[in-house]
Amino acid sequence: MSLLTSEAGKKRLLTVEIPVLERYNADRDERFKVRVVQQSGNLVLCYRLMPAHNVYGLGTRLLASYPPVPPGTPVLPPLRPCPHLLEGQVLCMWRQGSTRAANRWDPARFTAIFAVQAAWRWLASYEVWYASGEWPLPEAK
Repeated sequence: MSLLTSEAGKKRLLTVEIPVLERYNADRDERFKVRVVQQSGNLVLCYRLMPAHNVYGLGTRLLASYPPVPPGTPVLPPLRPCPHLLEGQVLCMWRQGSTRAANRWDPARFTAIFAVQAAWRWLASYEVWYASGEWPLPEAK
């Protein structure tokens, strides 16, 4: 199912994703609102997060295989390499390489805004790790 080309994708976009995005943006400062752009036939959520002291720019990618395949979220300014940062500065949030049954991403329950919230949690953990050397969340198994 593709959000932009299939009927099921367009329905999800109009009835699920856009209303959730509008609620997320409703009272948010302009600097931290999510913008949606189209790149190479995919949708990208462009936004900034400030979990503690630093502001990060992110671009959550919704590929043609979304929502069954989770979104990918690269952070735009390069981060210091850490155990939970994948190639291409992509945040490790969904247990990449795991089976669908073991993957934390559930397309029946989550929207793209869940990926934004997961990125905030990841970045907050990154700042703790950067300061202390300890990743504060449990390891994915």
